[in-house]
Amino acid sequence: MLNPKTTLFLLLTVFLVACSGDDGADGLNGANSITTQTELSADDTRCEAGGVEINSGTDTNGNGSLDSNEITNTSVTCNGLDATGDASGTLPFEEGYTLPNIIFVVADDVGVDQFESFGFGGLDAPAVPTLDSLAESGVRFANTWSMPTCSATRVALFTGRYPPQTNVNTAIVSIDLANSQMSPYELALPKVLARSGYENAYIGKIHASGSDVNPANYPLGDATITTLGWDYFAGYLDGGPRPIDSSAGLTNRLATDEPYTCGFIPTSADHPQGADQGACYIADGTCQDISNSATASAGKQCLDRGGILDPNASCAAQPPAHVDFSRANAYYTADLIISDDLGVRTIPTTDPRTRKHRTALETDLALDWVQSRKQNRPWMLTIGYSSAHAPLQPVPDDLIPGATPLESGVSCTGIRDVRALMNQNLTGIDAEIGRLLQGIGVMKTNEAGELVYDPESNTVVAFIGDNGSLGTTVKAPFIPARAKASIYQGGVWIPMLVTTPYNANLGARVDHLTNVVDLYQLFSTLAEQELSSDELDRLDVKPLLPYLTEVSPPPQRDYNFTYSGRNIQLEKPAPCVLPDLTICLQLFPQQAVCQSEGGDWYGEGGVVSGQSFDSCCAVNEYFTSQGQEQVAILAETQAAIRNRDYKLLRFEEPNCAAGGVLSAREELYRLTAGTNNPEANLDNFAVEDLLTDGVLALEVDEKLNYDDLAAELDKTLANTSNCAGDGNQDGVIDQRDIDDWEFWANKTSGQSSWYDINLDGLTDEADKQIIEDRLGVTCP
Repeated sequence: MLNPKTTLFLLLTVFLVACSGDDGADGLNGANSITTQTELSADDTRCEAGGVEINSGTDTNGNGSLDSNEITNTSVTCNGLDATGDASGTLPFEEGYTLPNIIFVVADDVGVDQFESFGFGGLDAPAVPTLDSLAESGVRFANTWSMPTCSATRVALFTGRYPPQTNVNTAIVSIDLANSQMSPYELALPKVLARSGYENAYIGKIHASGSDVNPANYPLGDATITTLGWDYFAGYLDGGPRPIDSSAGLTNRLATDEPYTCGFIPTSADHPQGADQGACYIADGTCQDISNSATASAGKQCLDRGGILDPNASCAAQPPAHVDFSRANAYYTADLIISDDLGVRTIPTTDPRTRKHRTALETDLALDWVQSRKQNRPWMLTIGYSSAHAPLQPVPDDLIPGATPLESGVSCTGIRDVRALMNQNLTGIDAEIGRLLQGIGVMKTNEAGELVYDPESNTVVAFIGDNGSLGTTVKAPFIPARAKASIYQGGVWIPMLVTTPYNANLGARVDHLTNVVDLYQLFSTLAEQELSSDELDRLDVKPLLPYLTEVSPPPQRDYNFTYSGRNIQLEKPAPCVLPDLTICLQLFPQQAVCQSEGGDWYGEGGVVSGQSFDSCCAVNEYFTSQGQEQVAILAETQAAIRNRDYKLLRFEEPNCAAGGVLSAREELYRLTAGTNNPEANLDNFAVEDLLTDGVLALEVDEKLNYDDLAAELDKTLANTSNCAGDGNQDGVIDQRDIDDWEFWANKTSGQSSWYDINLDGLTDEADKQIIEDRLGVTCP
């Protein structure tokens, strides 16, 4: 349950061993960092009313605990004064401040275009009363940028560093080496909060690493998230739900049968192989005969229960052989990874516990974790909802109170249906956020029956989307061709709101520039962790707290930045063309992933029988030969920077006429700030590009801003942490790097790791030689 308002945490920090310039490289290999908490004895004089001692350090001898010589930091969290007594301070680092609990909600592929409260929402904005209520009690940040894709955003957020520093440049796929995955040597946000005694949990999708799809690029295995610093993880490491099971769990379908595009069996009136009744088998061995209801097919009802419908059949003692519970089905069934101090376990799709719509299951897991917390420690919960990542499916009919379910025969592939599904999934997220916050006492029902934030809960609630909406779901005035995966406003302008017990202006809107990385500093500050100068030198963050606690704070950022590029990989995936967006990209390593994103695969076994293409340039050549229109090609790298009034974009794109070599170009737009005139803050059309006629055609003010932005962009792109041999990021190449190389070479059996210095996918003697040749080098 929540920490009661009557408990005050007074933080005493005692440094037993000073860490010179703690740079986030925690321990011998990053994977052996340990934080322990011990209840103080009754006669311990450090706290008058009891408390907890927190020790952190490196388990160098591998015995699973911290010996006295391995402890590098000790702090004590005391149970203190009653908040209704003499305590007068309400802000971090003031006397009497109470460490708050923190709930951080991340929605997937949800841009600012979806919400009326941010000035948009299109013609059919989704109903989100919970988020609207939180916005009225908090602060809306109306000019926030993310990165164009999820992995880059999430790793930047939890490390406080832009992609050029982390090498996580875009969505991580199975062929990406460990060097483009979140490093255990980063000073990850949960490690910072742990210094103040916080317990940290992550529920849902995170996508900061590889997965078991390719064990060769999966050095930390299923324990990845707890190794990176979280105490508890229950969720998914993949980028999104697996493809929809168009067989609806049945293995006896004929090749000529029409697919069940939403993963369940529609009614007979809506599908040639539909059914109006059948036997609904559940993975626990039970079965129930069901038929169509007034609002849903028998197949949809069975899916909502986690079951598989055997159409036009009656329940038998055992499920028939053609009912297959092992198949993943997008939002409704997937293997679930749980990792904590008890170890790692994977709950498969054959287990009834995983067979529930992800939005509801992720909320259940969050509730379970919060309600099991002790009352004498603060905590931070991050819940990364898988929704609204493609492929979208209808939500359970009972997920949205009072809503009319979509028709049972809805197609999950057509754009019109996908847009309806987007609204339904966003309303589902909103309803589940409400269920979570009400269930743990952060929101309560007022006299009008509406959920409202309760500041007495002493809980901070933050919400963001991780990047812009997908082109097939983006709402006007944004346009599909400049949505997710692009550095245009539609790809990086996201909703962000923060509600705290100490907001100075309830319902305020902040139009100043903010970036998702700034949340790193906000959460650190709320935990009373003042980052050192050495730590701040490594970070790209700016303060957010003044916007919450001051009436009219000045801007904290002069520039905003976003970036997308290719991750480090040994091979480039085959082309995938997204016909709805008329663009070709080489990002997805498997045909099924391309198709789940609504794409056509032009690799082996793809849409052109007997042919496989190695580049998007080759695909366009084929289109020309067939008399088809060519499609746009996603840039190899994209970077954008803006100040209050102007935005500069820089692209490196393949020049097909020159054999695919990369060529650079730039665009410049004049924008406004925030949402007083939100459409003036868009860069939708090439005709608005101020560089159409070249730099020399710019007016004086435009040229001054162009020069300033270009110089700042060059500076930001040059700020990388790449220093060959310094795998642990401590700024010097020394014996510790030799030791860490040996650790990873053994742990991975010589496969990909952060000590693959020459980026060949191996951690071997060649990498060790590079380290030895550079011993003693101090990195810039």
